[in-house]
Amino acid sequence: MEGASPLHAETSSAEYARLAPRLCAMIEAWMREGEQPDAPVMPHATERAYREHVRLALPDDGVSDDALLAVMRELLENSVNPWTDRFLAKLYSAPTVASMCGDMLLSAMNASVHVFSASPALTLVEEECVRALCALYGFGAHADGITMPGGAASNTLAVQTALCCAFGGAYRRGGIFALLRTLTEQYGRVGSGARPALLTSADSHFSIDRAALASGLGMDAVVHIESDEHGRMRVDALERTLAEMCGDPAHPRGMPFFVNATSGTTVLGAFDPLPAIAALCEKYHCWLHVDASWGGAAVFSPTLRDTLLRGVERAQSLTVNPHKLLNVTHQCSFLLVQEAHVLSEHAIHAGYLFHDGQGAGQGPVADHAMKTLGCGRRGEALKLYLTWRQVGTRALGAHLDAGVRVANAVLAAIRANDALEVGPLAAPLFLQICFRPRCMPGGVTGSDATRALEARLQEARQYAVDFAPTRRGDYVRLVVHPRVPAAHYFALLDHVTALTRE
Repeated sequence: MEGASPLHAETSSAEYARLAPRLCAMIEAWMREGEQPDAPVMPHATERAYREHVRLALPDDGVSDDALLAVMRELLENSVNPWTDRFLAKLYSAPTVASMCGDMLLSAMNASVHVFSASPALTLVEEECVRALCALYGFGAHADGITMPGGAASNTLAVQTALCCAFGGAYRRGGIFALLRTLTEQYGRVGSGARPALLTSADSHFSIDRAALASGLGMDAVVHIESDEHGRMRVDALERTLAEMCGDPAHPRGMPFFVNATSGTTVLGAFDPLPAIAALCEKYHCWLHVDASWGGAAVFSPTLRDTLLRGVERAQSLTVNPHKLLNVTHQCSFLLVQEAHVLSEHAIHAGYLFHDGQGAGQGPVADHAMKTLGCGRRGEALKLYLTWRQVGTRALGAHLDAGVRVANAVLAAIRANDALEVGPLAAPLFLQICFRPRCMPGGVTGSDATRALEARLQEARQYAVDFAPTRRGDYVRLVVHPRVPAAHYFALLDHVTALTRE
């Protein structure tokens, strides 16, 4: 193509036809390799080894197709392989193929879901996923939501939205200065008592602290409420703290306006008691947000929804990450809200971009970037939509039920094993099990045994696990992923038991 940019020297369809099939074959081979029983989870055991093996220098001149594909192969071969089903260290596992196909579609469309005119089909997909999710959580007829780049971003937008709506909307236009003045002049707060405060459990995700920082409140605005032995927020401690803070105009921790309840904590998988927390939020006029990044997928199972998420319909907002338990590719997170109009609090009416004619406070908007503090947006909802469309609501619920059954069987096996010690657990049990060896070779016990075991597993590269601190010391946090066959967990326990007896 004479005179064309070097980036468009030939038709894109021809270049795709030449490169994509070879890449797809390479990815398929890597997936098949991971599915072999003796395949390592990760190619190297240390960060130093990765840095020595991965060559990433950028050239002044381009390379051939073969050289480019060789780079792609090198990246695959130097990455953690989730298709082994033995990557058990984090709160995600191998994705559904349907969501992988969704990523391909998104790349081909290259659309930004910021205005309807640029991404009509993807906007409608996002709206349908939001509608269906809100219905599952029991949110009302005026509910709405939006995808965000991860659970931390969803939690941050929830805090920013709540701030915009609280205290007569002073924050939206006047920022922290106007907010403090309003709390002093209209609410009678004094000194530090005029600080807007967020309350969350001691076991909640650190993104709540970051959300306070991103909102201009600072991390000192976060009040951590004591958790019980099973990782749940203590309602009595929350009630006592709310009463003290609201009753003292000069309380050093400030004025509560936002309570975060966690549905599925990072370490234990604990679910805070939503009905009791919701009642306190209503009594003290606080925004209730539920961080269900991990456990929110339980809503697909009628049984789990009734036992773990009872009361969720009383929340003002909720975060859920389908890229975790629903096995959608990264990233795919939703912030859902009970009342659509609250997301219009972020609307900035840029006439050169937004043409749908709807203003703040008028309900759902077609141009989705009006609902956030950002602009350009990838259509991540498509990946959930395709997975959900492929298997249906009932199968996603059965997926969660199967995982919980495996978790209970694995816990029973650990308890029956004299070489292993069970750590703190959620009640009821969800999908995380904390355990450690009673003793590793050399008489190593306690937290040191946990670290010794993790190091041995890392060195062997057959299983990837992580450890976490608890009130009783460090334990291996074993994540039971619903898609992983139970046999892998029992084999891991056998392997760990053998290591303790060497």
